[in-house]
Amino acid sequence: RARRYVQPYAGKIEHVGPVGAGHALKAINNALLALNIVAAGEGLAALVKLGVPAARAVDVINASSGRSNVTENLIPERVLSRAWPRSFSAALLDKDLGVALAVLEDAGVASEIYPAVKRFYEAARPMLDADADHVEVIKRVEKESGVAIE
Repeated sequence: RARRYVQPYAGKIEHVGPVGAGHALKAINNALLALNIVAAGEGLAALVKLGVPAARAVDVINASSGRSNVTENLIPERVLSRAWPRSFSAALLDKDLGVALAVLEDAGVASEIYPAVKRFYEAARPMLDADADHVEVIKRVEKESGVAIE
C-alpha cells in the first residue's frame, strides 16, 4: 500500500521481509560501510608506512579481491584528495552502528567485529569536528599510526 507514496522518492524499492526487516538491513548495511572504512584505513596506513604510495595501493586493491565502494570511491574522493566533503555524518554512522549491534543481539548472533568498529567510531568522534563526515574517522587512523594516507 505504501509503494505508491514512496515510489516518487525512491530510486529502488525492495521488499525484504516482515515488519522491521528493512530497518535491520539498513543498519547492517551501514555497519558494513563503517567496517570497510576502518579496515581500509588501517590497511592503507600500514602500506604507506611500508613505503607503498597510497594511490598505487588503492589502484592495486581496486583491481583485486579487496575492493569495495570504500576503496573505489570514498578513499580516492575524500582521503587521497584530502577534500573531506560532508555527505553523511560520522555521528549518524556511529548511531547506525549501535542499531546494528541491537539487531545482532536481537537475532542472537555473537560478534567481535561490530562492537570493535563501534568502539573505534566512539573514540574517533571527539577527535573530529561535530559535523565530520563518516570517512573522516580515517583521520584517527592517521593520527594514531603517524602517517598521512595521501
